[in-house]
Amino acid sequence: MSVLRFTAADLVKAPSGRDARRRRADRFMRGIMFVTAAIAVVPLIGLITYIITNGLPFLTSQLIVNSPLDIEPGISNAIIGSLQLTIASIIVAAPVGIAGGVYLNEFASPRVSSAGELLIDVMLGTPSIIAGLFAFLVVVPALGFSGYAAIVALSVLMIPIVMRTTQEVIRLVPAGVREASLALGIPVWKTTIFVTCRTAASGLLTGVVLAVSRGLGETAPLLLTAKGTNDTEILNFGSTMNAMPIVIYRYSSSPDSLLIGQAWATALVLLVIALTLNVLVRFRTVNNRVA
Repeated sequence: MSVLRFTAADLVKAPSGRDARRRRADRFMRGIMFVTAAIAVVPLIGLITYIITNGLPFLTSQLIVNSPLDIEPGISNAIIGSLQLTIASIIVAAPVGIAGGVYLNEFASPRVSSAGELLIDVMLGTPSIIAGLFAFLVVVPALGFSGYAAIVALSVLMIPIVMRTTQEVIRLVPAGVREASLALGIPVWKTTIFVTCRTAASGLLTGVVLAVSRGLGETAPLLLTAKGTNDTEILNFGSTMNAMPIVIYRYSSSPDSLLIGQAWATALVLLVIALTLNVLVRFRTVNNRVA
């Protein structure tokens, strides 16, 4: 009676029909994944290339440094205004959003948590103009067109983003991390702040950056609140303020080709600021992820 002997090399050299089918299926699925990834990335690359192509010829140092009232008009007041409004809004939205997300995930009852998550989902799907109308109808009658009204509108848009991100990253923190802290006799509130939130710090920072990116590009809420101005306002949130989205909206609807070109250049500046911020945060958090 003969005995068949197979070595590992024989099995590798002569794969079975099932192994061949698996390899073909693997290559096929890899190809599908590559195509779908390309479909998602190519439009983004095309959009960035289009903005650079149209905006770069009009992007000059005078455009960035000068104000609209100078002999060679620029957008410095819009850049300063956008940065001020966005920073002020995230100062309001980040603590509220992080605290709300932590509460819903760590302390709220299941019924309250479900209601809170539903509210967050509704707010995330609300068009930005609704936030602008809210500030226009509630804040503007009391404070007038001002930076404060714009901060309220932008904060309404930023808070649900920070809350949702906070919930998701805190859920990724292993239960053993909390249990180890509690086993050492550390109070729940200290465990939440100094252990859970610290472990999820990189994710929390990512949520803040997402909210900032959303606030930088909003136009409708600013048109209904900050309104825009040619003056350069520094920390004067009680008056009307200019911002890059307002400049892009108004210049792009002008019949003057120069203003249209400056609108593209402003969009390019806005894109560079947003991408730089995201890259810096990505670099900061790439080696500090939730386990």
